[in-house]
Amino acid sequence: MFNVFAITLRKNVNFSLKAKNLTFNPVFVRHFSILLFFLISTVAAAQVEPRVKTPQEVISVPNDSIPPLAVAKDTLKSDTVKTPPPKGDIETTINYSAKDSIRATLDNQMVWLYGDAKIKYGEIELEAEEIIIDYANNTLTAHGRRDSLGHRVGYPIFKNGAELYETKDIVYNFKTRRARISEVVTTQGEGYVSSRAAFKNEKNEVLSLHNSYTTCNLEHPHFRIISSKAKAIPHDKIVSGPFYFEFNEIPLPIGFLFGMFPSPRKSSSGIIFPSYGEERRRGFNLRNGGYFFDISEYVKLALTGDIYSKGGHAVYANSSYLKRYAYSGTVNFAYSRNSDTDDKIETNNYTEDFRLTWSHSPQSKGNGRFSASVNAATSTFNRNNFLSYGSPNAQYTASLSNISTKLSSNVSYSHRFAGTPFTMALNASHNQDIVTKNVDLALPTLTANMTNIYPFQKKSGETGPLDNFSLSYSLTAQNRVTNNLGRRTITATQDSIAPFTAANFTRFFADGRKGIRQSVPISYSFKAFKYFTMSPSISVEAKSYWEKLDYDYNSRGQVYVRDTTNGFNTIVNYSVSTSLTTRMYGTYFFKKGKVKAIRHVVNPSVSFGYTPDFTGNRNYFAILFPQIEQKDEDGNVVLDSDGNPILVPDKSRPYYKSRHEGSVYGGSTTGRSGSIGFSLGNNVEMKVQGAQDSVARKVMLLNNLSFNTSYNLMADSFKLAPIGIAANTNILDNMFNLNASATLDPYVYEDTIANVETGRTIERRMKQYAWNKGKAGRITSATVAISTNLNPKARDKNNSTRDKISKSDLPQQEKDFLIENPDAYVDFDIPWSLNLSYNAAYSHPVNAAARITQTVTANGDFSLSKQWKFTYSTGYHFEDGEFSITQLGINRDLHCWTMSVNWTPFGQFQQFYFVINVKSSLLQDLKLERRKPFFDNL
Repeated sequence: MFNVFAITLRKNVNFSLKAKNLTFNPVFVRHFSILLFFLISTVAAAQVEPRVKTPQEVISVPNDSIPPLAVAKDTLKSDTVKTPPPKGDIETTINYSAKDSIRATLDNQMVWLYGDAKIKYGEIELEAEEIIIDYANNTLTAHGRRDSLGHRVGYPIFKNGAELYETKDIVYNFKTRRARISEVVTTQGEGYVSSRAAFKNEKNEVLSLHNSYTTCNLEHPHFRIISSKAKAIPHDKIVSGPFYFEFNEIPLPIGFLFGMFPSPRKSSSGIIFPSYGEERRRGFNLRNGGYFFDISEYVKLALTGDIYSKGGHAVYANSSYLKRYAYSGTVNFAYSRNSDTDDKIETNNYTEDFRLTWSHSPQSKGNGRFSASVNAATSTFNRNNFLSYGSPNAQYTASLSNISTKLSSNVSYSHRFAGTPFTMALNASHNQDIVTKNVDLALPTLTANMTNIYPFQKKSGETGPLDNFSLSYSLTAQNRVTNNLGRRTITATQDSIAPFTAANFTRFFADGRKGIRQSVPISYSFKAFKYFTMSPSISVEAKSYWEKLDYDYNSRGQVYVRDTTNGFNTIVNYSVSTSLTTRMYGTYFFKKGKVKAIRHVVNPSVSFGYTPDFTGNRNYFAILFPQIEQKDEDGNVVLDSDGNPILVPDKSRPYYKSRHEGSVYGGSTTGRSGSIGFSLGNNVEMKVQGAQDSVARKVMLLNNLSFNTSYNLMADSFKLAPIGIAANTNILDNMFNLNASATLDPYVYEDTIANVETGRTIERRMKQYAWNKGKAGRITSATVAISTNLNPKARDKNNSTRDKISKSDLPQQEKDFLIENPDAYVDFDIPWSLNLSYNAAYSHPVNAAARITQTVTANGDFSLSKQWKFTYSTGYHFEDGEFSITQLGINRDLHCWTMSVNWTPFGQFQQFYFVINVKSSLLQDLKLERRKPFFDNL
């Protein structure tokens, strides 16, 4: 009678997957109760198994007045041979639901879903306004519908694992796993593929007709690649037939017969195409060409090189590695062979240079941690090579610069012994001065520390008078290798620097300075006089070496190192000290006005330290006497056989020279010291409450103003040390930050005649206080630094910018650079930004004229419009009368494209760089660029 069974559901109510009690005409039920039992169970379950099965639960129906007929049991026994059920075409359960209604045929071969219909079949998910399930043909059909205004709504969204397809109509065969799609838009990596018709096969490959490819996510993209037919291979590439480009819906008259567009979910090996140029010194060149090796998901390697027409060449090896949840790092090596500055093609004079950088960062939080930061190069590498080439993310190589003069490295391993106060670290470090060519290596440095322990604290938590008594221990051992040979002769005025070569390294290592330093500080603190804190302490230090020096005089009376005595020896020094500190507050309240109160906080401290005199120990110091001319009884100078004056020691004026001079940790302390130290810190703040403030807010008037000095009770002269002054404050409602410091010498300086014949005078520090002559003293050094960002919104956004960078998807190397240099981040949300800083330094040493150096720097940006940003940075050195490196830049946000121009208009490193390119990394080579580095002739 009926071939369709319909269930109408209320709008916006999810369809229940359980059976429901239905009310029917009793006559109808009497004749078809058994049939309906199976039909209702099958349809209302809203699930389909591999085979249609009888439901496990009984669906209740209204009681019938006529009892059911009794069916006699079959007298035949069941077959002992079980036949396996036939396997169906459906491989897993199909779950479906709809908000409007669900209709199905009596044989359950056709199901119609209306209103926000959803189907889930394994990895397949389908959403649409209307979906039809055809079990007979193993198909799913989905399409939208037209609303009251005639617009189509509820377009099908088809998900197949990670693949997503937005279509207008779709037919999917869940037996063959093939689909026919009309007007599909799918995402392939960062790109968007739209097609008028597409066909998906069982490999999830999409063959499409009349398509376009773009990385722009607008309905009308800024650019497209139009192709008549294409094939998209998931996680691999898109292969296209004849295609052409279209910009702003304007086709270009340039096309290609075929093309391949990458769409990988992982990197792959491939050729790196070089760039070209010309230089005055090295001639025409091809730069940074080579091959990228995708060794594994965790290890990458790029081998590139340069070649120059005048005979030079360079090789670069850049690698990155990662072990998940353990560590990550990068290794970069560069070797270059450049002709000398004769500019001749047939030259035989070449300079070979290398550079090595290594960065290793641990990601685990275990007891042991290994990290490395290596930056080493030959002294001429920066001069002979442009560092941006051959380095990944060249614009972010902040640690490498052509104007760098110092390089440093550190490789360390640290271990914390769980459950104990002990830690251990092993370091290898490197410091290099490119100008002086001095290289210092610490190979290695061993450090062992014991954190403060409190032996008198009770585990029960009960307090006692010695709870704050603590002691700790530290040990450092170092082997220092250097090519600085010191002053090789008595008349030498500067150190001798030997070439740091592989041939000389054995000698440097054998002559390395070795030493061990151990220290045991013991401290205690307690309350004194209710408002003061007293902190006595004792420090014991031991320095151990494998050699000590012996001194003598030459014929001219000059001291020299006569011999080096080998043998393990130890210096033990100790000192005692105590300090008394407190804090005082003073608050003044205002009865009227916005200012409610001003508070002044004073932190005074007085300390005393004593260090005994160790010069009497001949293992620590050698006693020497000035050499004077020997005279006879008549007062005449006694001459030797060559007519030179005979020199004899002046026993009345002994002095002491350390036997460990120039050692790793220095020698013993000289002379007794009993110093009283004074320090005074101040800060001033006020509370302000205006008409718009609900509560009073705190405003710092003076962040810090401090004074410190000391007085040595046991010194023969110049007992008062120079007075240090430091101040920091924010002014003009936190617009400017001011830092100032100065050193004030309290003694008088006078000019005395050094040479009567020439009248030359020298400046001497006198044993007389300056205030006895009505003066405050002499400022020997001072600094003033003022900085600001004139845009308050930019000032407030500095911290949020760092957070934004840390949460972005940028590579870690770029993140680290941008966090350390937030000014390099172009923020289109800030209309303008201007960072200004002024630095002034004053110095007035003995026997030299006072010198003032002043520099001012400015950097920032401003928006010409919402998408235009202009950046700038410059500086000026007043004494040299020169500008520092000045750079101007323009950035244009073109939605899916970006344009930037960077220009250094004057100075040694004049250059410019222009590029307009697609933002997506998939099409990073789709760009137009023009660069003119400072070394390039093109």
